[in-house]
Amino acid sequence: MVSKKTVKSPRIILFDLLKIALIFLVVNIHIRVITPSNAHLFGSLWSYTVPIFMTLSFFFMNKYFSQMKLSFSIVLARIKRLFIPLVFWSAIGFLFNPKLFSIKNAFLQILTGKVVNTPLYYLDILILFTLIYWLITYLPQKIRTPLHFAIIFAALTLDYSGISFRFFEPMIEQVKRSYGQIVELIKYASLGILFATLNKQNKKTIFLLCLTVVSFFLMTYYKFPETHGFNYSGANLFVGTIFTLSLLLLIGNFSLPSKIGQFVNTLGAYSFGVYLFHIIFLEKLVKIFPNIKTFNNHFPLLFLFLFTVGCYGFCFLFDHLTKKKYSHLIR
Repeated sequence: MVSKKTVKSPRIILFDLLKIALIFLVVNIHIRVITPSNAHLFGSLWSYTVPIFMTLSFFFMNKYFSQMKLSFSIVLARIKRLFIPLVFWSAIGFLFNPKLFSIKNAFLQILTGKVVNTPLYYLDILILFTLIYWLITYLPQKIRTPLHFAIIFAALTLDYSGISFRFFEPMIEQVKRSYGQIVELIKYASLGILFATLNKQNKKTIFLLCLTVVSFFLMTYYKFPETHGFNYSGANLFVGTIFTLSLLLLIGNFSLPSKIGQFVNTLGAYSFGVYLFHIIFLEKLVKIFPNIKTFNNHFPLLFLFLFTVGCYGFCFLFDHLTKKKYSHLIR
């Protein structure tokens, strides 16, 4: 029996808390790029953000990808769910940067997400992976788990051999910075599927405990070789992502008072929107108020907090002023 004073899905609370933390890390690294300062908040933790987001996406999508011969109508709905925000926030990006607009750049933006509002490339990758993993639903159940392990092994092999990097490196900036990360990120999609499968097992606790302990010791005492990649290649990030997900699933039974839990759920949902628009809002803000660079240089943590909270506030206002008719653009 779940108390009426607590939120019904503790696991979701943990994942929403994780999403909020990841958004702060994403915003932080883009602030560092757009308004450089002497502060280097949170070091390289930003590099875990997209891998964990990708893992979470396919963890939750496994309820569809675990089916046999998943209906294309479901896949189409998922693609539409990703494509509409891609088009909308790309249009806003061009509105804020009209000098970059051309028919060629518009098509390039939709295909790569790397002309304006560059975090949108993530939606392109998600659309591609959605199609790939839909095709996997036409394979027998018994070979799917081995296939996901094979995908992970192949991706890591391509990372360390440098084949993927050398293939994409000569291409134009927008393509290599978008599709060049396919190999780097596809292992996290399969990891999400494997975690979702494990989470359904009766003896999941012992496996999660082992994963948590082993990944922790690997992170602490072993440094995997560096790779030639764009952002997310190699085993170090992969092991860190395993540790994060296995630890959260191991904690599992976690709850908050109802009102606090609902607030966390709301922020977790709006994290999608903050990810999609924060960089174009920041660029515009710096153009209008150039002294922000000075403020950020003196108070980097405060600026990070104020700007990120402001982005969440925008999501809240947008959702309520539009009577939640366009929630799909921000959550």
